[in-house]
Order: sequence, then structure tokens, then C-alpha cells
Amino acid sequence: MIKAVIFDFFGVLALRDSASFRQTFYADNPEKVAQTKKVQNQLGLGQIGYDDFISALAKIGGVDREEVLKYTEEYQPNLELLNYIRDQLKPNYKLGIISNAGADWVQRILGQDNQRLFDNIILSYMVGFIKPDSEIYEMSANNLGVKEEECVFIDDILTYCQGAEATGMSTIWYQDFGQMKTELEKILAASSDN
Repeated sequence: MIKAVIFDFFGVLALRDSASFRQTFYADNPEKVAQTKKVQNQLGLGQIGYDDFISALAKIGGVDREEVLKYTEEYQPNLELLNYIRDQLKPNYKLGIISNAGADWVQRILGQDNQRLFDNIILSYMVGFIKPDSEIYEMSANNLGVKEEECVFIDDILTYCQGAEATGMSTIWYQDFGQMKTELEKILAASSDN
């Protein structure tokens, strides 16, 4: 049975892309979300350059370019995921963070309220191990008071997921919030049936 969900930090709980900008400024406006998707596709196809992309996002969001750059150049909290953690996971599971970090960015980026959602936070520079070392995953499970087999580990880097799998954890290779939520809910449902 799954008792704990452990998250990577950079690329999962903290994002640096237009998604965090969209979540903050107009997540509930389908028209603006569609406009963003259109300009992202234009950027991806080489029809517009990066500067034009930033200007387009600024226009859609009704803010200046510097505000957009804060979200695309600096890490911001993944609000969609944090809200899901707060509403759906926190009441039922132990929660952890494992991050290969050279400093404590968690508090700075997430803020105190979001940081309090987590029962244990392991930062590589403080413990002397880095993902995918098995010790870092084992330490997280131990600190949460669960076995590795009772954990789901979520990371945007496949190698780090494989490191967690080697210790017995279930894993999800994070691509985006929707994909992660679907996979996590399947794992949790299957776990509760056992």
C-alpha cells in the first residue's frame, strides 16, 4: 500500500516556463490559454522568435515583458501541483521532497506555507548523497517512517526515477501536471485495492 509521495523540486514543484506564468495570470481563462498555446506552437515551429514569444505572453497576460521573464527565466512554484498536493494528497499521505541542490532554494521559491505541506525535505548538499544514489531515496523513506515499496517518487529526470525504482519505489517520470496526476491516481487506486 502506498503511504508516501515524494517529489523532485526543480522541474516538478518549481517550474521555469510559460506554464507557471499562465497558471498565475490566467489559468481560468480558456481564451487566453488557447492564445498562449498558439504562440507556443509558433515559437516551436520557428514562425516567431523568443523575443516575440515573450512580448506575446506579456500582451496576453496584460503585464510588461519583465514580469513574463521572471516566470520564464526564474523558477516559480508549480501552483497547480501544490494546490493538488494540499487538497488531495496532504490529508491522506506523507509527503517528501528530494532535491539535488547546492543551497536551500525550497523555502525561497515555495514560501513557508507551501513548504509546510511536506513532512520531510532532503537536499543533497546537506546529506552528502545525490540522486540517483540509493541512499538518498532510502533516507527519505526512513525519515517519512515508511518502506521504499510504500512510496511513489516523482521526478522530471528519468535516470532519477530509475534510481528510485532500484530501491523498490514506484515512480512517475514527470512531463506535466495532467500526465502526472493521471499516473499517480492509477498507482494510488491500484495500491488501495491490495
